[in-house]
Amino acid sequence: MTRVFISYSRADEVFARRLATDLDRLGADVWIDVDDIPPGVNWSAAIQQGLDTCDALVLIISPDALASKNVEDEWQYVRDEGKPIIPLLWRPVPRLHFQLRRIQYVDFHRQPYEIALEQLRVRLFDTATPAPAAPALGAITPFTARQIVALRELSAHRDTVRGVAFSPDGTLLATCSDDKTVRLWNTGQRRRIRALIGHEKPVNAVAFGPEGTLLASVSDDRTVRLWDVKRRICVTALRGHGERVTGLAWLPGGERLVSWGEDGVLRTWDVRTRRQVGKMADVLGFAGCSATGHFATLAERSERVRLWEPNSSDPLLDQALPAPAHCLALSPDGTLLAVGFSEEGLLLIRMPGGEVLARIHYADYNANCVRGVAFSPDGALLAAAALDGGLRLWKSETLAAGGNTRAWRALHEHEGGLTSVTFSVDGALLATASHDGSARLWGVRGASESDRQIER
Repeated sequence: MTRVFISYSRADEVFARRLATDLDRLGADVWIDVDDIPPGVNWSAAIQQGLDTCDALVLIISPDALASKNVEDEWQYVRDEGKPIIPLLWRPVPRLHFQLRRIQYVDFHRQPYEIALEQLRVRLFDTATPAPAAPALGAITPFTARQIVALRELSAHRDTVRGVAFSPDGTLLATCSDDKTVRLWNTGQRRRIRALIGHEKPVNAVAFGPEGTLLASVSDDRTVRLWDVKRRICVTALRGHGERVTGLAWLPGGERLVSWGEDGVLRTWDVRTRRQVGKMADVLGFAGCSATGHFATLAERSERVRLWEPNSSDPLLDQALPAPAHCLALSPDGTLLAVGFSEEGLLLIRMPGGEVLARIHYADYNANCVRGVAFSPDGALLAAAALDGGLRLWKSETLAAGGNTRAWRALHEHEGGLTSVTFSVDGALLATASHDGSARLWGVRGASESDRQIER
């Protein structure tokens, strides 16, 4: 795969982002500063690394670019290293640098964009093979990850938003908060539904049942509550936990759900009878796989991970972790486990063997405080939410193969640290929750113009 460094002036960022998206689709491994330099990382060192590891530099020519000392430093360094430079004429300039005049540029100014892009593809790959077809508009995939934008800001809670969950049909989003409420939002409309009030303390997580008629929530008040989604009322409060309850998940079939918290007990509830029907000790976190029924748990002060088969009393895997973990996610096929650490970044583990495939660690402390992980419905992307406010996405295949661990896309829109992330069932939307008191809906650029606007 050709690794391409895009050098440009900030005045040309919109064009540079579009170009990066299309080169990703064509199969290039694109490096662009706005996406590939995490917060807290030394800018000059990151640029140096990007230049050292690139196979070619694409130089976007404009008056602003030729006036930029940083841009000149980048292409001069690559030239000195003997690597190819491909200039793109984006905006006309009165005079080119004499060293650039010797290089044939690709004319994006006078030619239609698609014709110029094809010429660039041939220059980069030296092949006439046709470009792969783009996926259907709207799907969040590795091909469209660079087109993801914040579609809506959901701001009605009066305190930290702890959890987000999509309904099975994707029309509703549930949020929960330290303000003791649960809220429902229409994902396709600019309005919220009234708050669900009943918890006596902060609410930590929410999850829709498989049919979408019931919503479950858990709280510091040590209860698990079930809500009738249509009537917006609390059906029941399930009691049994001795400490604050921090997480929950529905089991395949929708007749039972599990909850866990600081008392270290995973409790299984029968939704129909509203009774506890099982429990497992030493559980501080949980991730299930609906396709296989396998599930993973955190144990021993969140420093061990265990993988379980359905109805088994002995784990398939019982493995120590290098640091206390905060969250887990199993890939849809159950072959990968993502572990988000409280302070030590992210780990990808092959299941059921326990082989560590990738370790992601940043220089910035808050970027290593992972508060949520989620796989896309097809398993192609892994998303992580961190305390630095960053939403990051990786190609699962690249990480699993031991490839580059830099994020395929990094997004920073929230004004506070993130607390949770989730995909919609159809993979068309992402949702994040934050300490800034808001949630956000994310989608692929190309939706209607009204959807692309951020609602305040």
